[in-house]
Amino acid sequence: MASNNPGDGSRRLLQLPDNRRIANTTDSTTYSRTSSLNEALMRNLALEDSLAENTSSISIEEGLKRMLSLKSVISTSSSFAQRQQEAVGTTPMFREIGTGSIGKVFEHPGTTFAYKLPVTDQHDKLWNNYIMHKRIESSFQQLPHFDERVEIPRCFWYATPDTKSFWDKNVNYFPFTSEFPRKERHVLCMERILPLPRPIRFALIDKYCPKAGSQMKVNVANKDCMIRPYLGRVKYGSGGQFFSLRNFKLHANQIQDLGLSADDFYIGMAHALAVLHWHTKIDANDIEFVLGSSPSDEQVIRSDIGLDKVIRLTPQTSTYEEATNSTGDFTKRVISLWMIDFDDCSDITMDNDGVDKAVKAFLETNHYCPKPNTGHSYIDELWKGFSQQYIQHSDKIFIDHLNRMDLCHLSRQFISKLSTQTASRQQPVRASQQAGQRSSRRAASSTAQSSSGKSRLERSWRE
Repeated sequence: MASNNPGDGSRRLLQLPDNRRIANTTDSTTYSRTSSLNEALMRNLALEDSLAENTSSISIEEGLKRMLSLKSVISTSSSFAQRQQEAVGTTPMFREIGTGSIGKVFEHPGTTFAYKLPVTDQHDKLWNNYIMHKRIESSFQQLPHFDERVEIPRCFWYATPDTKSFWDKNVNYFPFTSEFPRKERHVLCMERILPLPRPIRFALIDKYCPKAGSQMKVNVANKDCMIRPYLGRVKYGSGGQFFSLRNFKLHANQIQDLGLSADDFYIGMAHALAVLHWHTKIDANDIEFVLGSSPSDEQVIRSDIGLDKVIRLTPQTSTYEEATNSTGDFTKRVISLWMIDFDDCSDITMDNDGVDKAVKAFLETNHYCPKPNTGHSYIDELWKGFSQQYIQHSDKIFIDHLNRMDLCHLSRQFISKLSTQTASRQQPVRASQQAGQRSSRRAASSTAQSSSGKSRLERSWRE
């Protein structure tokens, strides 16, 4: 049973297996946003089963477009999935999966736990990460569910070097290096965002690093793959010689070239930023958005069930499905947009000073959201949609949840000041944006970077 795909012209969806047939087989661009998550999961699972059987009949770009749609379910038999599945119920060695501005992150195989440990004595920033994370988590739990919202890793607990109940059991499971010796430290335990599964990793390598594809596909570090969608920046050229899937940056022009649904990204970003600014009341300084995955069983269990929610339920309503911490199936993973890293966030006031602080944080540290006045038509179009969504979600928070209609002007000031402060950097669309004109692209980029009159702010949308 095939159906027309309006997003791809004459292309048609692949034949779905008989045992996965579902009523609605329209393309994801027209799939109702109000459909339940389970329906979306079943639809995407059917599509991925079909893709696995027909990989030779679609392009790399088409495969990435379908697999990177939010809430896609992808089956994988990768060594990572096998290792995680085999580790369930055991306590193998913890493994470093990333290094951030303040610390290292380790996985606890077989679980969805991740441990963040400070590299230096910056445990005050780790504590700030903990407090801000819990505040953000609380805001998202208090506000009504929004289908396109980003995921927030669950924040479990904080331990100190004196927390013997943790360190006596686990200190020897951390790896030892001369740069990071094994010892008791401050530690923040969070839900781990699992890397993108092998089908996506291999497609990214085939697309962006084909010459070294065989080498890149067996590189262990590339298994820790997450994508950072940079809707506010463009990438020129093929990049440097170094290629890594750890924190892989997917820029706006690459998202456009792949035909990904960028509105799925910026709608979630706009909602998240509105929540952080006006409900959590923080500046969102240096937050990050990443595309990652989680075991499909775990995806449904997003938060604890509070007393207020239980009281509103009909008596004898089952809460098992929502509350049970079931073991995740690591061989089937859901692709989602996540928001992470809150250690640099700080409070803002609900006035002009607060708006100015939020604007400064956005312009200096946020490459994920679209930005105004880039001179790049695609990003400028994304900015229009993003700014509208941001104001819309901010109004809902002010009016429906805070009962403060008098504060609605703050979100509009935020958008207005972003536009005003970036207006001086606007440039006409250059020849570098036209296909095939590589020499003009290099010249324009070089000139822009060498101009002494350009500030970091003016160049922040190019890479």
